[in-house]
Amino acid sequence: MDIVLHIAAVLLGIAAVVLYFRSIVRVVLINRRERDFIEHGARFCAVWIIHTLALPRKDYNETQRLQAWIMPLFLFLAIASWFLLVQTGFTLILWGLGTEPRWGYAFTASGSALSTLGFKTPPTLSGELLAVFEAAIGLAVVILLFTFVPGYQAAIQIRERKVGWLYARTGRRPTTSSLIESLQRSGQIEHHSAVWEDWELWFRGLLETHSISPILAYVPAIYRGTSWVGAAAAVLDATSLLTACLDDKHTESARICREIGCHALKSLAIELNPRIPADAWTHRSVDPKLIENFDLLYARLGEIGLPTKPDKDECRKAFIALRADYETSIRLLAQSTLMPIEEPWVLPHSHQSEPANATPTLA
Repeated sequence: MDIVLHIAAVLLGIAAVVLYFRSIVRVVLINRRERDFIEHGARFCAVWIIHTLALPRKDYNETQRLQAWIMPLFLFLAIASWFLLVQTGFTLILWGLGTEPRWGYAFTASGSALSTLGFKTPPTLSGELLAVFEAAIGLAVVILLFTFVPGYQAAIQIRERKVGWLYARTGRRPTTSSLIESLQRSGQIEHHSAVWEDWELWFRGLLETHSISPILAYVPAIYRGTSWVGAAAAVLDATSLLTACLDDKHTESARICREIGCHALKSLAIELNPRIPADAWTHRSVDPKLIENFDLLYARLGEIGLPTKPDKDECRKAFIALRADYETSIRLLAQSTLMPIEEPWVLPHSHQSEPANATPTLA
């Protein structure tokens, strides 16, 4: 019976170590999204703790300060989980091989090797070999931490450059109208293709980084009071408006930008809300204010010299249909990340807490 228990302990220990390697390769090394229960558990705990503290707060600036702790807390929880998994695995192996006959001694010997402190090493050859291997794993976790954390920070900084660009030109509440007005003032409205190509790269960056590492979606904006979700909504509304109201030959870049953006936000919304039903994107309700004010936006496009299509009613229907493709994604992302968005995004706002041209400041 004892032999069976020892063999089972060794096999369980080996399985735990294999599970560790599988987890860390999925989370850190594979350049595509692979679901992992350790990453998911650490992310769920970090988000739950911070959001529990943040939900009672009505000031988004205070919420931002708390959300900035989601990434550090996630990393601490993930690393602690990996260390505990490896330490438990080698504890089982040491006990199962008889290198350390007592559980307590096996656990401390495993911790000694994993932490590279070396205060307790089994005297046998097998114990020393296991200690060397376990110490290498401990060093690898530390090296990966210092190697990939800067990559996470770089992804956030790249995301925030365009968010800061948008808010600096549209004020604290970016909308379709404010974005188009800004392009007109800067002389970019006649050659807007380059603008949408830049935003296409931004959406591709979200798809390549935030979908692989969903924890990045919870990291708040660097600039106080801004939201990358709100910025994405304003850009998608603007590209949808142009795609619906202008001839196809004038909207190729806007159309591609919109398609990439819709795909990126939907993928991320599903990742953050895995239980959302598949038919959630078939919802087609539209804010009545959006319909009422569409005529103003359509007329404004003509005033600034853009060649709009003659049938305004068809343009309105097309815009509403295009907007429905991503409205659910925007709502889900805003809800999941506690990032406020202005409804219905496309409209000018009757009140502003700050001047429209207020420059965003660092949080």
